[in-house]
Amino acid sequence: MLSQPPRGLPPRIAIPIYAVVAILFLAIMAYLLAEGFGVTGSVFGKAAKPGDAAGRMQAQQQGSQANVEGGPPAAVVEQLRSLRERIAAHPSDDVAITQLGDMYLAANRFADAIPLYRRALRVNPHNVAAAAGLSEARDALRQTTSP
Repeated sequence: MLSQPPRGLPPRIAIPIYAVVAILFLAIMAYLLAEGFGVTGSVFGKAAKPGDAAGRMQAQQQGSQANVEGGPPAAVVEQLRSLRERIAAHPSDDVAITQLGDMYLAANRFADAIPLYRRALRVNPHNVAAAAGLSEARDALRQTTSP
C-alpha cells in the first residue's frame, strides 16, 4: 500500500504563522474593545484626548486624572453619598460597606479602604469580596509606602 503524502504546511512553518495571526487578531480585538467602551482615563471619568475640544469639555464636566482639582464627576459623588446614607441607615450592611471600600480602592485611597473592609468583615466574616479587597488594599499600601 502506498501512503499518502502529508497535506498542508509542515508544523515548523504552520505554527509560527498561526501564532502571528492569533496575536494580530487579539491586538485588533483589544483595540476595538478599548475604543468601543472608551477604556481610558480613571475611575473619575474618561480622560480627554490632547487637543480635543470635546474631550477638554468632557474632562471639565466629568473630571479626569488631568483635572483632579475639580473632583470626581457628579455620578461618583452621588454614588458615594448614596452608599454613605445606606451605611448610616443600616450600619450592618456589609455589602454597602464593601462597595464603599471598593470605590476607595479604585481611587487609590488604600488607607481609607482598609478600615471599611475590616468593618465589613466584622459584620460578616464570610464576606469574600471584603477579604479580597482588604488583601489587595494592604498589598497596594505596602507597595506605595515601601521605598
